[in-house]
Amino acid sequence: MEEEIIAYQSKKYDKIEKFDTRPLYILQVNKNNCRVLVSCNDIPHWITFFDNTGASTPLFINDYIPKSGKQIITIQIYPKEGEEFIADNADVDVKLKYAKDKDDGVDTYTNLAHVELPEDVGSKKTPYLELKIPFEASVPFDFSRDLETAQDLSKVPNIDEKILKKYNQLRDLLVKGDWFNFMKEIENSDLKSCSYLYATKQELITEDKVENMDITRLKLNVIDRKVDAIKNYEIGLYANNKLGLLRNKKDKTEILNVEFKTDKGIDGATKPIILYMPAGSNELKVW
Repeated sequence: MEEEIIAYQSKKYDKIEKFDTRPLYILQVNKNNCRVLVSCNDIPHWITFFDNTGASTPLFINDYIPKSGKQIITIQIYPKEGEEFIADNADVDVKLKYAKDKDDGVDTYTNLAHVELPEDVGSKKTPYLELKIPFEASVPFDFSRDLETAQDLSKVPNIDEKILKKYNQLRDLLVKGDWFNFMKEIENSDLKSCSYLYATKQELITEDKVENMDITRLKLNVIDRKVDAIKNYEIGLYANNKLGLLRNKKDKTEILNVEFKTDKGIDGATKPIILYMPAGSNELKVW
């Protein structure tokens, strides 16, 4: 199986789009004593901050920018779990940064915007707050067509049942270790991310030699392998109801998760999945 996956990946990497320029947009998220969710253009970022621990994490957001022009980042802020209001000692500090080229050093990034919680947030007794960052992006790609022509999922009968069914179908492929059909399902999504984060075939092959996530996710000859059941979930529609997401209700994390035991402890892999329904189709696809 491993050799077959590597051969499949090699052919897939040949399809990565190449561009003359490689600008990057990065969101530096710092938070403490609260819970935070981030979206760009109403597309939830797959990395969440919905726990009580502090965090300082850069998020690449190119593959949440469908094309050049106006964009908007939304930072949703909630109290710590078990608290009613956002605390006085809550801290959220978010900076939007720009790199002219993906290989530029962090010290050369341009700061485009900066938002943070108001100092008197605790006195306002608020259970929820949003911060917005509107900005203009200039990118060499345009992958907006699938989104613009996708169907409005709110008008699709029984859409919640359809979304749940699709996630369960993907989960079943993971359970069976059906690597070929699972990788076909996610290929277009993977190519989008690889292309618009300017990955190269050689870089990806080098990374795969260290840890090949497709192999990690799909191999069966491991100890106590477990694919999480789909339960305690929530379903949401985003991007003008063009995208559907099923995620863990409590912590908002990805729900397709594989775990197994190794000599060093628990290992595994998740797979971020967002669904859409192409125009003229009655079948959900991975966006």
